[in-house]
Parts: sequence; structure tokens; C-alpha cells
Amino acid sequence: MSRIARMPRALALAGIATIFLAGCSSTASTATPTQTPTATPTPTTAVASMSAPAGPSATPGATPTANPAANCGSYSGPATTINYATFGDATELTNQQKIVDAFQSMEPKIKVKLTVSDWDTYWDKLQASLAGGNAPDVFVMDGPLFPDYQTRDQLLDLTPLIARDGFDTGALADLGVKDFTAADGHIYGLPRDLSTIALYYNKTMFDAAGLAYPDGTWTWDKLVEAAKKLTISGGATQWGFYTETTDMENYWSSLVWQAGGDIVGPDKKTLLIDSDKAAAGIQFLQDLIYKDKVMAQPTPGGSGDLFENGQAAMEANGSWLVPTHVAAGIKFGVAPLPAGPAGRATSVNPSGVVAYKGSKSADAAWEFVKCYTGPQMQTIVANLKASMPANKQILANVYAKSFEGGATFADALTYAHLKPSFRGYNEFTTALQDELDSKVFNNNSLTAKAALDEVAPKLRQLLGQ
Repeated sequence: MSRIARMPRALALAGIATIFLAGCSSTASTATPTQTPTATPTPTTAVASMSAPAGPSATPGATPTANPAANCGSYSGPATTINYATFGDATELTNQQKIVDAFQSMEPKIKVKLTVSDWDTYWDKLQASLAGGNAPDVFVMDGPLFPDYQTRDQLLDLTPLIARDGFDTGALADLGVKDFTAADGHIYGLPRDLSTIALYYNKTMFDAAGLAYPDGTWTWDKLVEAAKKLTISGGATQWGFYTETTDMENYWSSLVWQAGGDIVGPDKKTLLIDSDKAAAGIQFLQDLIYKDKVMAQPTPGGSGDLFENGQAAMEANGSWLVPTHVAAGIKFGVAPLPAGPAGRATSVNPSGVVAYKGSKSADAAWEFVKCYTGPQMQTIVANLKASMPANKQILANVYAKSFEGGATFADALTYAHLKPSFRGYNEFTTALQDELDSKVFNNNSLTAKAALDEVAPKLRQLLGQ
């Protein structure tokens, strides 16, 4: 849930292929879930409808029947203990323990050992445990990294279990389900939460400037116009705008889509980020810094969140920052990201729960994965406000109504684009982000188009072109 690690993904993934190859040669015992049918459901891939009810899936025209196995609390296997691993900080440890406690109250036969590690340590430990054939029974997967793990045959295929229990994936945000659906159409994880990007604004600063608050009618031009009026130099500097430039998720990927461009093609092999339209989106962000001078020049290593520190009037960033900004005592509002030439767009990045293929308690692991997406545990996710619940009903009826701005983040799913997800994502984005950081954002030695043209050959090579 916590997005403390939404920073450059300089993961220790360089050796991922070597580690996984070592792991594939091990002889981990794979438990076969009971009562596995041969039929498999077709996963939903449409944009999520917030009003869609959560109910059992059924063949069109058929009369739906209740299936107790689809609900949490239906586990009938032996008493067992499973290991659950996720990334986060001390706060996340507390939050995840609440999730585990709720699960164990519903499934007392399944004990859960929780492990929470910081971002880099988490992936290092996960890779080592997969290579050694002793990975956690359930672990959290970041959407963009999913293909790197799924394509190496380390994740339990949930599709037969979904069919066996009559579990309704349509009750979950469709983009979240899509992100954990492999090229073969099978589902290898379920989304536990989501994060979209919106525009935070400091009401006190807007009131002092006599400006109307941002709303759904804002465009790039309105953003620049307001940011100029809110930028105050001399003495205690106040910037009109702030965002993190070190990861596409925070803002610049949304600008690419708003300009009508994209990062890679649907085949995940075609490079699109070097197009004129994509470059125009990134150029807009560079201009906010060096041309319009409404945003502080980023510095290597970062200078802290200027909005959180009371030094910026607006911030484009993720839903995970709500608790942080509340704790900072900021009187803030949330509006949709201003629309670009091609209209509205924002980024959505699901995180999911997956089960280890070598688990000796596969049915219990599946029960935990399934329960995590149910109303009881998803309500806890909603109330924590550290991320958006993946369950549609809880998202619309609990999270969206729980604070000012909740509906804005939830509604953003209707025009959101999935953060790119493909094998080799980390190497690709590291090369791309290094180019943008060094030549576009941290200084303006190159225009966005020139920088993208420069790095394009390397990116194409990484995509296998």
C-alpha cells in the first residue's frame, strides 16, 4: 500500500535472469490445489466502471447462483502456516498487520507470518528466495515488474482456482486485473490496491492569491497561468508547481498521454516515446522549470516534497501521498490533472498479491490472495487511505466518500492508462530516466525531443528490436 518506494527503480534486478535461471533448476515442491477444473474464465480488460456491482460471474443469460467458495472464510484444507512478504516502512508493517489480523479472524486455520522490508531489500530477498526454491507463499508484486517474474515460471497460475471457486474478477478494477493477466490470458495475481495521479493544491495559497481552485475544466494553459501567479520569489520562495521528475508515474507519463503520445506500443516491442507527440508532453514539464520558471530545478538526490514542505502551491502526484499531506497539516484539495492537447489522462499503477508456484500450501495461499480483494480487507485498505482499494464497491462506496478528493482519485480510473509493464521494464526505464534526468529535467542541455532521439537506439535494443 505504501508508495514510499515510488522513486527511481534502481532495483538490484540486473542479475534477475541469472538468479531466476538458478531458481528454475531447483526442485521446489509444488502443491497441486484440489478440485482443479479444466475450464478457465476469460479475464475482464475493460476500463473499470465504478458502479459495477460485485457478484458471482455467470454465463450471459444464465441465472446466477451463490457460490460459498467464492467468499472469504470458505477454506476447508488442513491447518497451516503461510509466509506473506511485502515492501514498506514501519507504518506499512502496522498497516499490513491489520490486514493479516483481519484475514486470520475469518480464516483461523491459516496462520500468516508477515515480513515487511524496504524496497531494495525486498526485491533482493525475493530473488534470492526464488532462486533457492523457498520463496514466500504469498508476496506483493509491483505491476510493471510482473512480466519479469511471470515469464520465468515462478508464479502460481490462479486461473483454475478462480474458476473452481467461482471467484468474480469483475468485482475488481478491470485495469488492475489486466495488469496481472499474462499474454496467455491466464491470471497470475490479483490487484490489492491502486494508485492514480491527480493535482493537489494548497487552499491557503490559492485563497491568499485570490484564485479559484483547480477543477475539471483546467488545461495545461490554465495550469501555467495559475502557477505563474502563485510563484513568489525573494525571501521565502513559493513555487507555483511541484512534481517529482525521477519516475514516469508521478507526472511525466501522464503528460505524454495527454499530448497524444505513448511510451511503447501494445506489443511492448515498439518504441513510441521518441515521437513528436510524446516529446511534447515531456517538453511541457521541462518548460515549467526553465521557460515558465514556476517549478524549482530538480537536484540529484531530490530536495524533498516542496508541496508537503509548504513551498509549492500545487503538486502533481499520487494518491499515496494523502496521509502524508494530512500529517503535514496542509489545507489541501485534489483536482483532476489538467487536460492536454489530446484530453485527459492519468497513470494507474496497481500492486498485486501473487502466490509462489512452489508453495506447499497453495490452497491456503490462494485463500489469502482471494480474501485480500474481498470487502472486509479492502475496507481496511480504504480506511488507511495510503492507496486505493481494488474492489470496485469499496472504492466507490467507502474510499471515494471518505475524504475530499477521494472521488477524484477514484474517478481517474475512467481515463487512466496503465503504467507500462513488460519484461525488461527496469533496464528500459533506467536508461530512459537517466537520459531525462541528466539532460532534460536536472538541466536543459537538450530539448525533450533531442534527448529522446539520442537514447532511442538503446531503448529499441532493450525492447528487442
